[in-house]
Amino acid sequence: MRKPYKIILISILICAISFVSYAADLNELQDQKNEIQNQIEESNTQLSDIDEELTENLQQIQKLDESIQTTEQTLKDLTQKISEKEEEIVNIEKELEVITQKYNTQKELLDARLVAMYETENTNYLDVVLGADSLTDFISTYYLITELASYDIDLLELVESQKNEIEQKNQQLSKQKESLESEKRTSQMTQIALSNTKLLRENYIAKLNEEEQAIQAKIDEYYNQINEIEAEIKNLAATVSFGEDYQGGPMQWPIYEHYTITSNYGMRTHPITGVYKLHTGVDISAGIGTDFTAMANGIVVKAEYNAAYGNMVIIDHGGGVQTLYAHGSQIMVQVGQEVKAGDVVLKVGSTGYSTGPHAHFEVRINGDPVNPLDYVSIPEE
Repeated sequence: MRKPYKIILISILICAISFVSYAADLNELQDQKNEIQNQIEESNTQLSDIDEELTENLQQIQKLDESIQTTEQTLKDLTQKISEKEEEIVNIEKELEVITQKYNTQKELLDARLVAMYETENTNYLDVVLGADSLTDFISTYYLITELASYDIDLLELVESQKNEIEQKNQQLSKQKESLESEKRTSQMTQIALSNTKLLRENYIAKLNEEEQAIQAKIDEYYNQINEIEAEIKNLAATVSFGEDYQGGPMQWPIYEHYTITSNYGMRTHPITGVYKLHTGVDISAGIGTDFTAMANGIVVKAEYNAAYGNMVIIDHGGGVQTLYAHGSQIMVQVGQEVKAGDVVLKVGSTGYSTGPHAHFEVRINGDPVNPLDYVSIPEE
């Protein structure tokens, strides 16, 4: 939890160095630099003491937040599964209704044939055939009797097949309904667990002192902004902007001659909020004003400032593939603009939640973040 204090101290250091840079005496510069370094070390010692007071409650809240986030996603997935099960049950019931109607129709025909056969049980088909008046009549009668017998067999087999299909559909329907009830029970229990976790979180919030509350408020603000942009990215991904198939071509490294990765894709402790969560992209070390270029051909679907990402650009490449570029000092494109791989879309900066100038880029598939290094490689220097 010491990150916000460190940022303040780093700011003090930058201001102090900027001020003393006007001094002519190199020794004086070195002395002042040493003094500032001593102040930072002293402040870090103080922060360690503060950390022991603040960490326990704040860390508990962070753990609860992670649990809430996971449970909410589980609940969302369960809701989706329940909706799919209900739709599947409706489809099975419709199929069962059609099959049953066909079965009833064929069953009536079969019953009618059985009645007719019963009523003519004394009729000998051989006598009918031999009683033909001519060869033509004989062949015609024989053909009709053969066809009638074949029809009876086919009708019997068809009715039996439809009966078996109805039984299978009923079994399938029964299993789906049992599965649906199980999913609903799980959903209810998950909802209760979520409510209890949120209540526990409120209890921990009530224990925070003013200093802790201020830090937690910043963390909550960060979460809200991240959730808002995530929802917006999902909505953008649901809209096909550049075609149903991927049309971006091979992805290119977005920062020319800058290959030092300062933070990889994956779980990490956020350098500002101290929140342990997924880092959804890759950070590259680069100076302010460096060209930040499109990784592939596409169309710009977002180009604006966001509190968390700072100046950001999102490009759609078709097929549900999007790339995101963040923390820029200047946006160089506009929404609706078609870009080619290598076109400048941002100038590197340190806007939004950022501890210093760097290039943050992401690859998203249908709105979900994936490891960008699975799609683009660092060029050989």
